[in-house]
Amino acid sequence: KQWYQRRVHGDSQSQFHQKMCGIFAYLNFLTPRSRKEILDLLIKGLQRLEYRGYDSAGVGLDSKESGKIELVKKQGKVKLLEDEIYRREADLAFDDTLNCHIGIAHTRWATHGVPNE
Repeated sequence: KQWYQRRVHGDSQSQFHQKMCGIFAYLNFLTPRSRKEILDLLIKGLQRLEYRGYDSAGVGLDSKESGKIELVKKQGKVKLLEDEIYRREADLAFDDTLNCHIGIAHTRWATHGVPNE
């Protein structure tokens, strides 16, 4: 966690603002779900973390190729990540149903270097 302090103009009180990454994960066993359902759930999880402040976001989930992970990353707001996911609908095989699956979503605050994907 990184804490930033700034003085509020016209007020002797200081306000503390917390900037930190957010992580949301989803794991299910023997419960059929489509890849689209999983991605929608991960995006909704990130939307609940937006208040924390961040500069980029991404998701990782089981690939249609066994043993691999599909990554989607985007600089900017969660909405831009969601748009990128829908742009890659065919590559991500939205309609495939998985019985066991795992997914993770992450927001990032670039504390070193410039924001990037």
